Amino acid sequence: MSVSKLNEDSQDQIFDLLENLQQIEKLKNKDIRILLDKVVRQYGGKLVNK
Repeated sequence: MSVSKLNEDSQDQIFDLLENLQQIEKLKNKDIRILLDKVVRQYGGKLVNK
């Protein structure tokens, strides 16, 4: 499995998890942004607003 494929799978899993948590009202948009920011900072990234 290539690195890009692994990243794609991980992104899909993270998206599905966040979407499910949001649907059962365990996470609000602000909480999701905070969690995503923590994840991307570990890899030297920064979450930006679109």
